[in-house]
Amino acid sequence: MKERPKIDIPKTLTEKTANVIGYTIFIGALIYVIITFPSLPAEVPAHFGADGEVDRYGSKYEIIVLIVIPLLLIPGLKALERFPEMHNYPKRMDASNVREFYLNSRILLNLTSNGTLIVFAVLYVEITNHGLTGSSTFGVLLMPLILLLILGPIAWKLVERSRIK
Repeated sequence: MKERPKIDIPKTLTEKTANVIGYTIFIGALIYVIITFPSLPAEVPAHFGADGEVDRYGSKYEIIVLIVIPLLLIPGLKALERFPEMHNYPKRMDASNVREFYLNSRILLNLTSNGTLIVFAVLYVEITNHGLTGSSTFGVLLMPLILLLILGPIAWKLVERSRIK
């Protein structure tokens, strides 16, 4: 297809549900950090190893950087989500399957951006709780959880994409 059409495809239940879950968890974690921030010690965990153990401590003000990153990243991902005709597609996309490809790609971006919000929420909770209690909330589950939230939707939607005729 030389010129990709612009198609108005209504948001699916999957996208609406992912948005509610992603934003709710993110905003809840953000409120938690804001409320507990004054109680945090001067140094909090700043990096976790693959085993979930803290391997670097830093100023509690480093959390602000973690708050700013998704606030800059998510609007860009949401903008890309609105324009699926700009995404990269295989050569087998044609007029008969363009709607399926657009929807697949849009849902992939939606799930990835909401998964990213949840990953940041998990990090906020892990850093804050560790700072307040000195113990881990997620421990060895931290890295698998992050990988599942980010790579899970990508793998799922790419497998689906391979089945589009």
